[in-house]
Amino acid sequence: MNLSDILFIIVIFQLLFISVFLFTHEKGRRISNTFLAAFFLSIALNLADSFLVIKKVYLNNTALVAWSICLPLLFGPLLYLYTQSVLYKDFKFSRKKWVHFLPFIILGVSSEIRYLLLDRAMQVDLLNRIVERKIPAIMYWSSGLIFLQFFLYIAASFRLIRQYKKIASNEFSDQQRNNITWLSSTILFFTICMILAAFNGFTGLTSLAKYYFLLLTILVSLIFIFINSILLRALRQPEIFSIIVEKETSSAAVGPKYAGSALNEEDKKRILEQLRVYMENKKPYMEPELTLEQLATQLAIRPKILSQVINESLQQNFFDFINRYRIEEAKKLLTKPADKKITVLEVLYEVGFNSKSSFNTIFKKHTGLTPSEFKKKNSE
Repeated sequence: MNLSDILFIIVIFQLLFISVFLFTHEKGRRISNTFLAAFFLSIALNLADSFLVIKKVYLNNTALVAWSICLPLLFGPLLYLYTQSVLYKDFKFSRKKWVHFLPFIILGVSSEIRYLLLDRAMQVDLLNRIVERKIPAIMYWSSGLIFLQFFLYIAASFRLIRQYKKIASNEFSDQQRNNITWLSSTILFFTICMILAAFNGFTGLTSLAKYYFLLLTILVSLIFIFINSILLRALRQPEIFSIIVEKETSSAAVGPKYAGSALNEEDKKRILEQLRVYMENKKPYMEPELTLEQLATQLAIRPKILSQVINESLQQNFFDFINRYRIEEAKKLLTKPADKKITVLEVLYEVGFNSKSSFNTIFKKHTGLTPSEFKKKNSE
């Protein structure tokens, strides 16, 4: 057993361990954990089968070969449904969502039956051709369709994330609710892995076929690094993001945002003035987790109306609108503080931020300076 074999076994074990952990984990959203667990389990089983093929373990019982050949058809649907379950607060795994797994079921059953109908000699020959990277042309076509299906699901997942960001920025003032970089990074990583896997798989048609197992080892190494450095930290966060509903994202993608609104310019000016007075006198932006719905309730205005006024009259989303007030308040505290010894950290909590990094980023975006630089410049 060489180093490559040991790495394979470790990664397979890690993926199985994470799958069991997620299947049994009580914290977070159970449905999200289940989809992610199933995703990692399908990768683990696919790698395990590939490893056994490479090591020619199946030569003594060729009937067991090819049981995982269609498992990659689960990768895209599981990642897509996981993304939905994280972003949609009303997500339910209804019967119609089983349609995502039909290609896996149909192709899996048909390919397994076709393989089992071959006599043993043909099964052994096919197994040897797979190991030697002399795969029949029809298998390349099947692989191409599997990769295409995965990339279509990835495109749909990123589309959901873009819609989420657009909706979240109009609903929340909290940076944490708007930041789903961990989800985008996870999907992007496995997209890169599948691109590499596709390239590696089709090397059999070129002179690079001899490097197949080397590239496969590199791919497994990337998964190993990802699991140990990024994924486990990201798994602690999913439960805080389920804030939009499916109908919101579907309606957001069709037609003008406020189509059918009866709000006229006079109404907008009146509401805008009411909002300005309230923001200056009551300072609701001091609440770190202020939402559009909460502010609308305080003003006795429907959330959709308030959102329309902010978006159309101020050309801002709710997130930027609230944080502009916070930055202006922070500038006052840093320039003419009641307490001369007040720190930047105290200021950021005072004005409604709950993250130093997001405060620094947004402050610099508005002023061109970091809070510390601004304080130093205005105290000279």
